[in-house]
Formats: sequence, C-alpha cells, structure tokens
Amino acid sequence: VVDTVDIDDAAAVEALAARQTGPFDVVFVNAGVTGPKHGSVDKATADELGALFLTNAVSPIRTARQFLGHVKPGGTVAFMSSILGSVTLKQHGMAELYSASKAALNSLTRGFAAVEAKDFAVLTLHPGWVKTDMGGDGADIDVPTSVAGLADVLQTTTAKGHKYLDYTGKTLPW
Repeated sequence: VVDTVDIDDAAAVEALAARQTGPFDVVFVNAGVTGPKHGSVDKATADELGALFLTNAVSPIRTARQFLGHVKPGGTVAFMSSILGSVTLKQHGMAELYSASKAALNSLTRGFAAVEAKDFAVLTLHPGWVKTDMGGDGADIDVPTSVAGLADVLQTTTAKGHKYLDYTGKTLPW
C-alpha cells in the first residue's frame, strides 16, 4: 500500500493511520523540504525555521508513532533522511538549515528507536544525491537508481536495532 498525506497535518495523518488494516512489513516515512531559498541561519524567520523543522524532523516521528500498531513484528520503520544530516561528515557550510533539520531528524530517529523499537528495525536512510527538483541536474544518480537501491536495502536489512544507511546499504556515521 502506498499512500500520501500532508505530514504536517496531524489530523490527516491520524485519519490515514486509522484507515489502514496492516500489518505492514515496512512503514516508510518520506518527507522533506529545502527550507527558505536564502538558506541562511542569519536571515531565517521563526516561521521559516518552524516549518522546516516541523516537516523534516518532527512530523516524520509523529507519523511513525501513528503507525506503530501497524508494523509487523520483525518489520521495519524507515525514515528518509540525508547524508547532509550527518554531523560527523558535515565539512562544509552549504545547506546549513536543511542539514540541521536532517540532523535533528537523525537525532529523533535514534530516540524513536530506543523507545519504540521493541520488535522491529528502524532505518534512517540517505537516498543518494538524486536528480530531482531538490537535487538538481548535477546530482550523481537518477530516481530509478535511488529507488532500486533503497528497495534492496529495505529487503535485505532485517536485524532489529537502528541503522543509518545509504541507498547502497553502506553504514553512515551519525
């Protein structure tokens, strides 16, 4: 089952979860916005920051919690993140707001895994630098390559616990 919802609309997410009959092998939460075009901490308004962090960090966790009762034991809850959310690998100043929002998601997924993941795996995933509206034409891979890789990672990663992986299955540093 594939369905879409405005992830920031808590009532819509709750209604979507209530309509599901599950159980599901995988619940994959995918949400992301780049944030304000200027991308600057110095220029960002409270509203811009709130919208960015709500969509990229808080709403994915809230959504996953709504679906906890639908995850099959031994299943997986996966979150779409980004390598830009890796604090360890952050060696540049580009996309500082987006990166911070994905680092926040990574932190929240760790807490989610520690508290909620008793009988299922949690994956925090980087799709690669993909040729999309967000990634641009200069990105490394196309959408089918990213999707195929992520699908393979979801099918082959079955152990309980929490992992931060890219679309090839490579472990990423937090």
